[in-house]
Amino acid sequence: MPLIYPRFWRSPYQWARYHAHNNPAIFWSVFIGGWSPVFLIGGQWMPRAPVIPGTYPIPPGKRVIPEGFDDE
Repeated sequence: MPLIYPRFWRSPYQWARYHAHNNPAIFWSVFIGGWSPVFLIGGQWMPRAPVIPGTYPIPPGKRVIPEGFDDE
């Protein structure tokens, strides 16, 4: 008697397409959950963005006020 494989193993693309249309919430939950170990391991080596400064740096020395631009 020949073994009858489940439909997923015979045609996985067709099975995934069927469930993506008929059960999108379950399909995408399983899809994202299946890829999460890859993202957890691979995401650790991603370069981090530089820290955005919270304040503007104050320049050293006395402030020079330009001449000729005052409201007189």
